[in-house]
Amino acid sequence: MMNRLWQNFQYGLRLLAKSPGFTLVTVLTLALGIGANTAIFSVVYSVLLRPLPYYQPDRLVVMGEGRLEKRDGFAQDSNSSNPDFLDWQKRAKSFQSLTAYSFDAFTITGNGEPKNVFGTQVKANFFSTLGVKPFLGRTFVEGEDVPDGPHVAIITYAYWQSDFGGDRGVIGRTINLDGSPATIVGVLPADFQFSPGSNPLWIPLHPGVDAATRRSLRWLITVGRFAPGVSMKQAQAEMDGITAQLAREYPEQDGSVYVGIGSLRDKIVGKIQPLLLVLFGAVGFVLLIACANVANLMMTRSVGRRKEFAVRTVLGASSGQLLAQLLTENIVLAALGAGVGFIAAQWGVNLLIAAIPTPVLNTLPNLREAGTNLPMVVFLAGITLLTAILFGLAPALSISQSRISEELKDESRGGTSLAHGRLRNAFVVAEIAISLVLLVGAGLVLQSLHALLHQDPGFDPGHLLTFSVNLPNSSYPSGKEYPFDSPAAIQFEHQFSERLRNLPGVESVAMTTAIPIGSSGGTIRFMVEGRPVTVGQEDESDIITASPAYFPTLKVPLVSGRIFSATDDHDAPGVLVVNHAFVKKYFPNEDAVGKRIHFTFNPKEPYRQIIGVVGDVAQDDLSAPPPPVIYYPNDQGPSTFLTYMIRTAGEPGAFIGTVQSTLHDMDRQLPLIAPLTMEEFTGQTPAVFLRRYPSYLIGSFATLAVILAMVGLYGLLSFTVTQRTREIGIRVALGAQARDILRLVLGQGIGAVLLGLGIGLLAALALTRLMSSLLYRVKPTDALTFASVTVLLLLVAVAASYIPARRAANVDPLVALRHE
Repeated sequence: MMNRLWQNFQYGLRLLAKSPGFTLVTVLTLALGIGANTAIFSVVYSVLLRPLPYYQPDRLVVMGEGRLEKRDGFAQDSNSSNPDFLDWQKRAKSFQSLTAYSFDAFTITGNGEPKNVFGTQVKANFFSTLGVKPFLGRTFVEGEDVPDGPHVAIITYAYWQSDFGGDRGVIGRTINLDGSPATIVGVLPADFQFSPGSNPLWIPLHPGVDAATRRSLRWLITVGRFAPGVSMKQAQAEMDGITAQLAREYPEQDGSVYVGIGSLRDKIVGKIQPLLLVLFGAVGFVLLIACANVANLMMTRSVGRRKEFAVRTVLGASSGQLLAQLLTENIVLAALGAGVGFIAAQWGVNLLIAAIPTPVLNTLPNLREAGTNLPMVVFLAGITLLTAILFGLAPALSISQSRISEELKDESRGGTSLAHGRLRNAFVVAEIAISLVLLVGAGLVLQSLHALLHQDPGFDPGHLLTFSVNLPNSSYPSGKEYPFDSPAAIQFEHQFSERLRNLPGVESVAMTTAIPIGSSGGTIRFMVEGRPVTVGQEDESDIITASPAYFPTLKVPLVSGRIFSATDDHDAPGVLVVNHAFVKKYFPNEDAVGKRIHFTFNPKEPYRQIIGVVGDVAQDDLSAPPPPVIYYPNDQGPSTFLTYMIRTAGEPGAFIGTVQSTLHDMDRQLPLIAPLTMEEFTGQTPAVFLRRYPSYLIGSFATLAVILAMVGLYGLLSFTVTQRTREIGIRVALGAQARDILRLVLGQGIGAVLLGLGIGLLAALALTRLMSSLLYRVKPTDALTFASVTVLLLLVAVAASYIPARRAANVDPLVALRHE
């Protein structure tokens, strides 16, 4: 048995070596299909299929509190308050463990140049809940996550390598975080990542009195591990009961909330899962077209081998032996294609990951590890075998079913059967149909991206440079209660903004806590003066801190009233500016200017007056409706994490070095954080990424598919012309004109194209509905896209058909009659 397989293998290699042109074209075609599929599978496996790098990750969930009236649209990564979290820990029996985390930024000194590092603050049991053990040292222990607890830190493996040179003596070393010493007690394992953020620094939660005790301040993200045997439904039912108890006990804070639970994996991959599945389907279509093309090549080649197989049959070879020989040859071809495709897949995976913005990449724990692994190799082997069967089955069956007597007597025609011709036509029809589906998908996503990027964001994004500055609490202390009282932070902001405004080429400078199109800041509950309100049913809005120059710098239009001024400081009456969406929701038939509202988180909070209404800005997401926003003057509640937006006369990126120098002149301990032009910042947001990324990839797949389909159509007609040369010669001899022959050959090609377009349109109408989550202001059945793609593909197909048709029209009848 093995000897026969080895003989088949050797014979197949000799045949392929005798036809280097055929072998090269076939291997490259297969390499494109197999390589692209393997690359996409590697990413899909890493993100969707590979287990999260935690112990029994399927038992990990996230929890958060949402407003009852928004339950249908609740996002499971909503936050919870520390008192509610502590009550959950005491009362919930469905969880083996509950933990929580939040985010912060720190300026690290004492280890080279000052550097800003984003960190994750966690409860002491965070790593034990995930089931993560350190590479070096230890994780946090009970008692380290209390107010005024010990200052210790854990760092990631990558940060240990990059900033500490992989020194195993790092345990016990002291680093300065915002001017306060912290002892490194552990290094996390190399494969540890946690979404969102994958921050390099991990510290215990040390909440202030307000954050630790205020039930209405929801700032923690809760992670739970189910107890053995507990289902999602059971846990949700128990939490609904606990929430009802807390609502009765604390009606003002918890009377209008509920707790939502969702799997940790869904939280991580929820938004990107449809994108990856669509890409995997698209690249699968490319493989089908490659197989159809290779099958056509194999059938063309099989015409010359019919007599060979007829002779071998007469000499005693069975149909099974002939099929085994052909299958062996197909596997050899597929294996060669897979070898080249494997190399291309490695390159492709690197390109796929490099094209993903870092903020998005950091939210997908396993994606950086995409590449060569056992599942990828198994997939490559499986798809290679499947490909060999797909492209080789039809030619093998057609040869094995040939009539021996006819093939031995056929000394002149070398033609093909009617069934052969129909099969070859079917392959081309399938290629055209699949190409149309991919082109329609690419067209819809491109049109969606164009609509997203060309809508009015509510401000002028041109010539804007964004960056942040983190003021350490040790040097710029803030108050322990809201509103913050930090004269040092206010003074820094004023002086730094003034220096920036005086730079040549800088037109204006604004400070805020939330850059448009990327973040919404926080939310706050309030009540309008004079309006009755049920306890726990207060209104809610986004809240953003801004300097007086914020609106002029972004060129946000003033609708009514006025914007902030330099006199709206800590000693002045409390003032607010709201956007049009806020007025539309809470003052639909009133003039909001002059109205006063009270933030309900603190009974001692004074009423603040609305002094102005501004236009809506795309704050959270370009694709989302602008939310109601309250703008709060920075001088009345200063932030210590300052985000600046500078409008420049020239290219904003050219000002980064000058801004860096200006900041160092102010305070050499402060690093410049994430300097980006507004265009760069927008390109990293999920809304833009989730449409730009698939538009590039599906567009590339569609282009490749069209090229392969047109090659297949060209090959079909060229082969047809060759097979029908004698017939064409007779027609010309009997008086047929060149245009008649041209019409005859073009008719065959256009007929296959029209049938493929018809099938493709029906398939596209059904399949593009699966892309609805990737589209913006474009219907999956957009008529313009369907019509444009159909016309484009028809024109390209006519062009591909014209060359062989023209050659047929120029056939010399004397030469044709002597053919074969």
